[in-house]
Amino acid sequence: MNTTKIYTSLPGLRPRRLALGLKATNLADALGVTRAAWSYWESGATMPSSGYLPALAELLQCSIEDLYDAGEEDEDDDGAD
Repeated sequence: MNTTKIYTSLPGLRPRRLALGLKATNLADALGVTRAAWSYWESGATMPSSGYLPALAELLQCSIEDLYDAGEEDEDDDGAD
């Protein structure tokens, strides 16, 4: 069975920013979004549009895939399908 995972947040956004010692305000400014928009993205309240993902990955020095990974084991990947 082919299933598609639907993401509703970017759990890697905040950990990557903190690991790099970057300020949310500076990143929001670099992307041309409000500080509130950035806060919503980090909290998982909203998702950035897909057009922002390449720039986010570049600013946070990671791949787009890394933004979807909080660095923890995925609970759904226990092999019990």
